[in-house]
Amino acid sequence: MSGAGKEAKASQSIKKLTTALEEQTQVLKDSKTIMSEQLSSIADSLTTLANSLTTLVSANASSQTSWSQMALEIGGITQALSKGSHSSLSNPTNPFSQVLDLNTSSGIKGWQHGVQLPPSMENMDVKVGPTGRKQLRALGDHLRHNGYHSVLNIPTSGTGLPESAPGKTAGGQEIPAVNLSDHVNLVTDMQNLTRDDTLKFAGFIHGGLQDGLAVPSKRVQKTLDLTTSGNDGLVANMKQQLRIRCDMLMTILQQVTNEASLNSLLAQKDLFTWTKETDGTEFYCGLTVLWLIFELIEPKTVIDARDVEKIIEETTLIKDCDGDVRTYFSTVKKARDELHSRYGTDRMNDQRFTEILFKNLNIVEQEHFKRFISTNYTNWLSEATFDLDKFMAAVDKIYTGLVTSQEWTTSAPEDPKVLALTTANKTMQKKLAKLTSTTTSAGSTNGAGNLKDGKEMAGPQGSTGWSVEKWRTIKKGDSITRPDGTQHFWCDKHYSGKGLYMKPNVSDPPGHDHAKWESFKDRQREKAAKRKKDKDDSSVSSNTPTAVKKAKLVVNRGNGKKTKFQKKVEVLVTQQGLSHEKALETVAAIYSDGATSDSDDDSYGSSN
Repeated sequence: MSGAGKEAKASQSIKKLTTALEEQTQVLKDSKTIMSEQLSSIADSLTTLANSLTTLVSANASSQTSWSQMALEIGGITQALSKGSHSSLSNPTNPFSQVLDLNTSSGIKGWQHGVQLPPSMENMDVKVGPTGRKQLRALGDHLRHNGYHSVLNIPTSGTGLPESAPGKTAGGQEIPAVNLSDHVNLVTDMQNLTRDDTLKFAGFIHGGLQDGLAVPSKRVQKTLDLTTSGNDGLVANMKQQLRIRCDMLMTILQQVTNEASLNSLLAQKDLFTWTKETDGTEFYCGLTVLWLIFELIEPKTVIDARDVEKIIEETTLIKDCDGDVRTYFSTVKKARDELHSRYGTDRMNDQRFTEILFKNLNIVEQEHFKRFISTNYTNWLSEATFDLDKFMAAVDKIYTGLVTSQEWTTSAPEDPKVLALTTANKTMQKKLAKLTSTTTSAGSTNGAGNLKDGKEMAGPQGSTGWSVEKWRTIKKGDSITRPDGTQHFWCDKHYSGKGLYMKPNVSDPPGHDHAKWESFKDRQREKAAKRKKDKDDSSVSSNTPTAVKKAKLVVNRGNGKKTKFQKKVEVLVTQQGLSHEKALETVAAIYSDGATSDSDDDSYGSSN
């Protein structure tokens, strides 16, 4: 090949290499562009991630929870789940029934979620009264289906004490075993529950491990050891969950109940106010408050407000309460509190209530009392503010003082009845031998032949009924409560087998134990017989008249306690000016052995 041919071939090769190099250079340029776009996309992604991390850190900082705390919480949850029997009391079927651990953020969120109401109930304003029934039932249905079943399902039987060993599910999981049975749902079957059923369950919830199903004497929430092993630990954790639900329930009630209605319940705050054993802080038991609201609204307990108002308006100090101011105040105040609790303070306000009080108190003619009431009545009419509670306390104080000094009377001094009584007393001093017949005739002129000391007796003087008030012989039920608050129980073995109301044994109330009564009376008779036989009473000498001896023996039956006979002697001495000996003679003349017989006395002491 000539030199020219070789040169031409070399030139072609160089041209091919140049073309190939240009193509590779273009490929590299294209690759660089692609890489730049990818790097740009990665950079954008990193920027977005950085922004997200910044947002997360800010949110975490605002919730005051550090990463280390979150790690601890996760660890705590893992540990709790590993315990199995302690971490769960049942397999939850919805998020509302899960166990709440308020030491974790998830538990706190669960609590907050549990007290939130649906939009349809956010503006609910339950009023205590018949008008609130529909709203209350809607609230009850919401609670039943949103995790409050455990606290609404109230046990009515059992001791409430832990069993020796835990129970087990079909799958072998340990569950708390407690002696509780016959559960009744407050929302659906309220008519089958009593107030005591609810108070007992509240006592179980807030009490200690060994505080069973009973109404507590003091409402102190005991501290629980949630780390205890075995069934005791399971029961302690169950009580803790019930306490949490009670607190959540109270939070809901504060949201939905009319403020005035909720305040009206404070008249019964002793029933639902508890004190924490740990720090002494007070709180309200939501379960008890819910019961009280149901009690006031549901048909089985709703009463007509007008009936309660009539108690206040129609009860009289003189006729219905025998002039006893304390009994009168107690009656009308209890009715007013009940009215306010059921229907709010708008019914029977202080203005109307005070007006009714003065109407009754102004009738009393006792000089000092009348002047006191008149002054306060003027103040009430003229002053802008009037402290009703302070006034009632002052009235009670002056009434007590007048009773103690034996100056209390509801009649005026010039009242013909008072004058007649004074004349009769003077006659008694002059004609001691005829006092019995005088007393009988005085009773007859008052419209009843069996009156003694202003009380109607079951029979005439000289009969067994003369020592028994008539009301005690008329059966109106197994037990009755008198206007003064004392309770009496019917016993068929008294009053010659006809039956009689008797007071309860003071050492073992309530109820009347006839055997104990008989034993007590036997001891009384033995002591009386011994005193008579020994004749060692220093107050009875051989020279004392027979009537005085009898009177002193009667007076001394009290064994150191002031008897009704001593009181009568004191009245004759202080009010009628008789000497002590004359007063004793008067008592002896009026009260023969038959008249003072205590065969059916309704009171008896302890077995000591």
